[in-house]
Amino acid sequence: MEKEYIISFSSFYKAAYAQEMLDTAGIRASLRKLPSELVHSCGTGLYLRTGSIQQASSVLQKKQIIPRGIYEIRGQRHSGREYVRIQ
Repeated sequence: MEKEYIISFSSFYKAAYAQEMLDTAGIRASLRKLPSELVHSCGTGLYLRTGSIQQASSVLQKKQIIPRGIYEIRGQRHSGREYVRIQ
C-alpha cells in the first residue's frame, strides 16, 4: 500500500539536489511548498508516494544528503491532514 511522505531540508538547493538524486535512482518526487507547521528554515520540500520510504532514505544517505525530517502524511485533504515525523 502506497503512502504519502514529505521530506524537508535546510535549503531549497538541498531539496532540489535530493530530487535530482532520487530521480536518478528511479524514485519520483516533486518539489513543493511545505505546510506551514513543517517550515523551519526552508519552505520547500519533496513530496513522494511510495510503498516504503526506506529506498528513498537509503539513496539520500548514500549521497550524504541529510534531511531535516521525513514525515508521513495521514488523513485527507478536505478533512485535515496530520504530519507524523518518522525520521
